[in-house]
Amino acid sequence: MAGLEKDVNVRLDAAGPLEHMLADFPAGRRVRITGHQGGRMLRARLLAMGLNLGREVEVIQNNRGLIIVGINGGRVALGRGISQKILAELVVPLLTA
Repeated sequence: MAGLEKDVNVRLDAAGPLEHMLADFPAGRRVRITGHQGGRMLRARLLAMGLNLGREVEVIQNNRGLIIVGINGGRVALGRGISQKILAELVVPLLTA
């Protein structure tokens, strides 16, 4: 049960939660996968698609049912249900001067 604690606790900052469901991010955002709310079969499916923890992906399309994310130059289509089980945080680009 040690792995389930992360699913219940959501990291917070002054502005609100840092982690959101992947389904909450609009198209054009770059996010980092931080966790999931599922069992070992979901984890195995995500790993098979290359969506492991710490991976940065770009949300290419987010409409009513389908989420398309860009990963390693390719695209992965996710249904609404699985994208609501993936936790992610927004990646803030570094400013170079």
